[in-house]
Amino acid sequence: MTASDRTPAAAPIEVQAPAWFISDLHLTPGMPRTLAAFQRVLDQASRQAGTLFILGDFFEFWVGDEETETPFAADVAAALRRLAQAGVPVYLMHGNRDFLIGRRFADAAGATLLPDPSVIHCAGQRVVLSHGDMLCTDDPRYIRFRNWTRKGWVQRLFLALPMSTRLKIARRLRADSEAGR
Repeated sequence: MTASDRTPAAAPIEVQAPAWFISDLHLTPGMPRTLAAFQRVLDQASRQAGTLFILGDFFEFWVGDEETETPFAADVAAALRRLAQAGVPVYLMHGNRDFLIGRRFADAAGATLLPDPSVIHCAGQRVVLSHGDMLCTDDPRYIRFRNWTRKGWVQRLFLALPMSTRLKIARRLRADSEAGR
């Protein structure tokens, strides 16, 4: 577990109200209605939100920033970039399925990556933001997996694998999770 996994940033991030929060969209090309709903939220956010926070599991899974170049991820990044260019700052926090989102996607999306947890100050309120998976303390197997997969050297080894291998591993882990294994 890294220090950023345990402690929020030293000073709160000042953000413009109203702050909008989304989490656990699990975007994937196989769920076009979810993507369409997300696009509608962004359209509305461009007119009404002061700030947008994406609090993890934005994608069903993310196996490396090379995914940014896929048509699906590129379209999602472009939609977020349009929102940011319209004056609505976009902040992105990792979840348990997309913790490998990195600088390449964030830059393409015009988003700022946030550590988990982070503290914001908005509309006179101090708020702690977290994806929340670190709080799954009743699931020691998941906590071990989470701690292991957040190690930089483990991530570098995984990212050195061919994309096709990483996708197979992610799909297998997803299937095992759905099966309760």
